[in-house]
Formats: sequence, structure tokens, C-alpha cells
Amino acid sequence: MEFAGPVIAQLSMDQRLTMANMAIEAGAKNGIIAPDECTRAFVEERAQRSYQFYQSDADAQYEQVITYHVSEIEPQVALPPSPANSQPVSSLDEIPIDQVVIGSCTNGRIEDLRLAAQLLKSRRVAPRVRCLIIPATQAIYRQAVDEGLFTIFLEAEAAISTPTCGPCLGGYMGILAAGERAVATTNRNFVGRMGHPESEVYLASPAVAAASAVLGRIASPEEL
Repeated sequence: MEFAGPVIAQLSMDQRLTMANMAIEAGAKNGIIAPDECTRAFVEERAQRSYQFYQSDADAQYEQVITYHVSEIEPQVALPPSPANSQPVSSLDEIPIDQVVIGSCTNGRIEDLRLAAQLLKSRRVAPRVRCLIIPATQAIYRQAVDEGLFTIFLEAEAAISTPTCGPCLGGYMGILAAGERAVATTNRNFVGRMGHPESEVYLASPAVAAASAVLGRIASPEEL
């Protein structure tokens, strides 16, 4: 799957990395976004050896081209037991939750933390909900500190972790018990992925996750 078009050119590297990470759930073997100046600037800051960019041939023929108007798609939630099992958030009944995880390699970037902080500011996490904030990298962790995002999270009574995969793959910090239900911005929600096989993981955006943490149920940010 190759992502292309004028909208893609406007996306930050954070947004591109999330799309490429999750392309397999859309049925692709991989997800590719043609490198441009945004890519070059990102690589230049990090590359420790020479590199080469590759582009599709100008006369390349594609089996199928699909155009999505994403501005017309409301926030989606992936229900257990598969990331492909998505539903519009408004179509879900009130589903109570025990935990929210905002982080991981997929949605723990600075843009995600800023969005979560925007929704959590001057609000509190629901009393019966654990809310975990897990920055994707040490650099993002430091930037979130510098921007004051951690103060917002702590005042909302969320817990902040050092960068780690953590509960995403059943590692530690936030492992679910039998019967518990979590909303997570992580990338997979297979049976037993985040703990007990009788737990449930619902995948969502940082905005939906933050709103759900406040309301104690799966919720749209528009409800705040």
C-alpha cells in the first residue's frame, strides 16, 4: 500500500509513522509513504551513515487507487479481538472501562501527548479508571516535560511512565486482570495482548482515549 496525494504531503512525520505502522490492519503487506523534504529533514537529524531515497517510477501502473476523504470519517474505535474490527465511536453503547493507555510506538508521540493534554486540562480522570501516559521515546518525554504537559497529566491524576512498550504487549505497568476493559492508543488488541485472556482492549485515538478516561466509558471528545 502506497499512501500518496496532497494531504499526505502535509502530514508530519509523527502522523506518517502511525499510518505506516497500522497499514497492515487495512489489508496491506506494508505501508509506504514516498520520501520528500519532510522525510529528508527527519532523517538528516538522525542518520549515522549514508542513505538513499527511492521513489515509484513516474509511469508506474497501480492495480487500484482508492481515495478517502478522512475529514468525513468520525473517530473510530477498534473492538476486540482485532484492530480491523472498527466501529464509529458514536455507534457504541455506553461501555464502562477500567483503564486508559495513551502511548506506545503508534500513538505516544508529542502530537498525541499534546492532544491528550488539551482534553485533560482542568479535568480529572474518572475515579474508577487508571490512566497511563507513556511517551514513545526519551526525547518526547523530555519535550513533554519542557512544554508542561506532565503537569496537566498529573493534575488530572494520570500516571506517567518512562518510555516503554509496557502493557501494549503484556509487559508490565497496566496489565489487565480478568474481566477488565481498557481503551488504548496502542497498535494491537488481540486476545490476551494486554494481560488476561478474559480482558478486553479497545483501540482508539489519543482524543477518544482522553475523553474516555474523563468520562469512565468509551466516549467521543465531542462529549467533553
